[in-house]
Amino acid sequence: MNFGAYLRALREEKKLSVNQLAMYSEVSAAGISRIENGKRGIPKPPTIKKLAGALKIPYEEMMLAAGYIEEASPVPLIKEAEMALSKIREAAEQYELGDLEIFDGDIWSTLSKEEIEGLNRYLLFMLNIRSSS
Repeated sequence: MNFGAYLRALREEKKLSVNQLAMYSEVSAAGISRIENGKRGIPKPPTIKKLAGALKIPYEEMMLAAGYIEEASPVPLIKEAEMALSKIREAAEQYELGDLEIFDGDIWSTLSKEEIEGLNRYLLFMLNIRSSS
């Protein structure tokens, strides 16, 4: 779907006329019409920001549809999780405890939600005891 068709679909989904969107966004009705009809290229980011605000959708979503940004990859989140696990393992190995069952990934899949929440509560309890002494 091209950006003009995308903009039209959003506007119609919000049940707005071209003139209403123009009034809310402070982008001319003629400009909006030209974008929707493909007679004008993709608008510049400041115009997209105005349109996103008027349509009450995330600016990033419209920037993605316009091709200005690429969809975020989940890779950074995976790297953060791996770093957190690595820090936990390093802390355990510092005390020669790197072979504890807690590091066996298969065990985690056998635990219920309640058991994992209980482990988290116990960790918070231990941290609270340490900080109050």
